[in-house]
Amino acid sequence: MALFGGTATASHGPDAANFTVEPMDRSPGATDVKYGQIVVAEGGRDLETLEKTTAVYEAGSWASCGSDDGEVLGIDRGNTHEGYETDESLKNNVKRFSAGEDVFELEFNGESDFGASTHFNDGDAFVSVADCIDNPDEPGWYRITGSTTGVTPDGERVTFSSESHYFWIGDFESEAEAREELGPPPSEPQETPTLTPDAGNDEESGSNSGSDADSDDGAGDSGGEATTATPTATAAATATPAPGPETETAEPTPTPTAAEWEGQVVQTPTPGDGPGFGPVVALLSMLTAAFLVRRR
Repeated sequence: MALFGGTATASHGPDAANFTVEPMDRSPGATDVKYGQIVVAEGGRDLETLEKTTAVYEAGSWASCGSDDGEVLGIDRGNTHEGYETDESLKNNVKRFSAGEDVFELEFNGESDFGASTHFNDGDAFVSVADCIDNPDEPGWYRITGSTTGVTPDGERVTFSSESHYFWIGDFESEAEAREELGPPPSEPQETPTLTPDAGNDEESGSNSGSDADSDDGAGDSGGEATTATPTATAAATATPAPGPETETAEPTPTPTAAEWEGQVVQTPTPGDGPGFGPVVALLSMLTAAFLVRRR
């Protein structure tokens, strides 16, 4: 698939979709920004009937999205086109949509609904362009999480989920400048500082091990590399009285595990169900933000 200038494309996990996001305005806090999104299905499963797509952008907002905000909403069959070209528009396939602060959801016509249904095969690209998204307030690396639900040719209902490649937000001229200021996106291996023993008899540094770790002078004038010791986190040991003959030791309370994002409820939804929500849902183009992936 075509990759967009300024879009981080490093792998971020074994997802079943190649999901890229391109904000057309990357200024922190900008509102009603045009975003282009492409989700290429790579899960190895075809959906004979596409039922629903959901996108979650916790750092940004979909709250301003409406029926007239979608410029492109469709499918590039086989992912053969450049940019945001499509073979099939989905604007007349949308049954309803809802847009909130964090969550955007688009529901398509099923086989039993009035109106045309559609399919989404492995290798197809879901394409959308919409100009209603609000950027995060702070510069940084961000991504959108999406899921897609549909019915396979053998009648099984499945849901795929995926996270987009990281994209940058900030007042930078290019991705190279963003990387210089922000560091690489979290999807890329981070450099781990290596603690090098400091020679205690170094005549040029004039200090022994650990003496200049907190000093601004360090070894900057010696021509050598100044080494900054990285403190190692040490677990604090808490003494626990040994139980007496008749004292039972309480079992530790398990720490709850955070629920997956798919469990979230659409915030401040504005569901539409009337004649005005046909092509209107094009707006849902944002929906594309959420496509195919890991089979549930």
